[in-house]
Amino acid sequence: MSKILLVDDDVDLAELVKTKLAAEGHQVMTIHSGEGAFELAKQVKPHIALLDIMLPGVTGYQICRRIRKDPELYRTAILILTALGEEPEVLHGLEQGADDYLAKPFKLDYLMEKIQSLNTLLESIERRNPVTQLPGTDAIKREINHRLARGMAIAACYIDVCSFKGYCAVYNQQGQRHVLEFMGAMLRQLARDMGIYESFIAHLGGEHFVVLLNLEDYERYCGTLMMTFDRNVRQFYSEKELAQGYIVAVDKHGREVRCPLMALSIGVAHTQYRQYKSAKKMFEVLAQTRQKAQPDGKSVMFVDRRRSDR
Repeated sequence: MSKILLVDDDVDLAELVKTKLAAEGHQVMTIHSGEGAFELAKQVKPHIALLDIMLPGVTGYQICRRIRKDPELYRTAILILTALGEEPEVLHGLEQGADDYLAKPFKLDYLMEKIQSLNTLLESIERRNPVTQLPGTDAIKREINHRLARGMAIAACYIDVCSFKGYCAVYNQQGQRHVLEFMGAMLRQLARDMGIYESFIAHLGGEHFVVLLNLEDYERYCGTLMMTFDRNVRQFYSEKELAQGYIVAVDKHGREVRCPLMALSIGVAHTQYRQYKSAKKMFEVLAQTRQKAQPDGKSVMFVDRRRSDR
């Protein structure tokens, strides 16, 4: 069960919620003022924080921002409780780093559904791909949202291994595993070798990866990544395939198809010119940049440099 911090100035409601949560096996700590709430969070390190927005003194928004900026707490799941329930207030809370919201008044059963959903989220971000040992989509999107809430200057790099499916068609599951293990190890090793310690690397599935970096690091990381990949990918091919520059695969209709050698397509979205408010918006731009990064015999990168806000 979860360790939960409840911050609400409605003493009766807080006691009711605490009783319900405790009956479900959760460990609950309550405080009825924004003053001291962050300090209590630092002390107990909750898995989930339930934050009332309208608090005397320090607001729930302020507590949310402080949790997201703290290196010991920023992974805490946050549910904001709001009596307003209007879209601007809800969006503002999510932009401060909250994971979800619940409008007051609410049914306790509905609150329990939200708690379960947050626990599922926490479990999913801890899950690792069995081949690459990297976290997945939920983890990288949450990390982007948290860094945006903390006001960090970031770059998200979407990395596709082009011609991966053709390679797998020829070299089967064992070949697929070798390439994915190579990619996971290379992405991590480069960050270590280059001293980029605030990177966050995720495997979205198949040939798709995302690396989240500080803004000042992405150009040298991606440049080194492309050179390293193009140099080392040769190990996966025969001399004949390297000489001809392609492999021959058979499509689902039984026809032979020439597949180019694998190369990386890297699309980059960053905060230098745009003020992103969520990972969702960043991923929308990444989808556009990926289409424009088309390898032609070697890896290529396309960086979104448009200045309009998203």
